[in-house]
Amino acid sequence: MENILTTQAKETKKIRSVFTVKKKQFITPHLIRVVFHIDENQAELLANVKSGSNNKIFIPTEEKSTIIRTYTNRKIDLEKRELSIDFVAHGDNGPASAWALKTNPGDLLEIGMKESTKPLVPTADFYLIAGDATALPVICAITEQLPSYVSAKIVLEVAGKEDELLLRSAADIAVEWLYNPHPEQGSRLAEKIKSIDFPPGMLKGYVYIAAEYTTVHELRNYFKTTLEWDPHGMYICSYWKAGQAESQ
Repeated sequence: MENILTTQAKETKKIRSVFTVKKKQFITPHLIRVVFHIDENQAELLANVKSGSNNKIFIPTEEKSTIIRTYTNRKIDLEKRELSIDFVAHGDNGPASAWALKTNPGDLLEIGMKESTKPLVPTADFYLIAGDATALPVICAITEQLPSYVSAKIVLEVAGKEDELLLRSAADIAVEWLYNPHPEQGSRLAEKIKSIDFPPGMLKGYVYIAAEYTTVHELRNYFKTTLEWDPHGMYICSYWKAGQAESQ
């Protein structure tokens, strides 16, 4: 398929192209990193796409139809000509997980993105960032892009200690891991986040949370109603819903 580049309102460009799998690896027992080769034409298209931004993946099926899922590109490295996307491995329960488990170098996958160079999070002096395994790629990308003069409290929920990742950041970050081998039965994130005290004298704080629907609903109400948090100072998003097929 040829590369497609369209221009929409406010000059927002949508990009769709077929990428070739270069390699894949399990970076934890439950997280697969698939690295795609970026060819010369694709490098031009991705010049203004930020690492950590959302993309659509178009998963082929045996019935010759396509299933569309929204994922985060973990990293775009134009020097190495590599596009990395991390997939939570949970068997064949979802089409994206199934595809990632079975894919091999040389396989093709169509991916769509939007051109944008704006920061993943707005300017603040303190960040509370939290999420479950599905949010690891974007949270890792956010921490890598934070400047050195800010601080962040990061809470991450994964299956077990073996699923921890090293988060890199120029900022002053404090990372706490919660272990939950059965996230579909409930999350520990809400209880933990409600116990956090924000820094005294904090001028401007920003909250970023991505997790399961029930947890997100509870925390959105907590910040909105209990803390009366500025709605412009938070992004709380549901990536999946327990009891439903993979929706990320």
